[in-house]
Amino acid sequence: MTEQQYSELDTLLKQGILLLDSLSEIYDQELEALSSKDLDRLSDTTQEKMGLLNSFHTFTQQRVELLSSFGVQVEVGDYSLPDTSSPAARLTGELHTEIKQKLKQLQQKNKRNEQAIYRNQQNVNQLLAIVRGHKKQDQLYNKSGNSGLYKAQSRLGKA
Repeated sequence: MTEQQYSELDTLLKQGILLLDSLSEIYDQELEALSSKDLDRLSDTTQEKMGLLNSFHTFTQQRVELLSSFGVQVEVGDYSLPDTSSPAARLTGELHTEIKQKLKQLQQKNKRNEQAIYRNQQNVNQLLAIVRGHKKQDQLYNKSGNSGLYKAQSRLGKA
């Protein structure tokens, strides 16, 4: 690859890094909205996140197309370069490494938000069970899927 090609790729990678930084902020805002149970804010951040994810998908396609036009064969999810030994390729290699790190951070933030959603869902289910008058002892199965207390099972058997 020539220096001009590396320069074009560097420009595109910098745009990708900016997109990932924006996504990182959105994930933090999403967690705040989940924690405060602000549905309007959560809806807004979800819309923004979807837009940014679509933009990142477009960026990924552009990167693959650019590398293909340079004669480098890569897959959509592949962020490695075939040759980074030239001086012009060092910056490109660093940008690729930065994108990989940011993608890992986003995966961790996504898992963190997923856990927050799961906890909120469990809390809501417990509150609904209390409102409906269900007792925890009356569950047929526990969280691991094993048989719970037999009180509820015997009532079902009598029915």
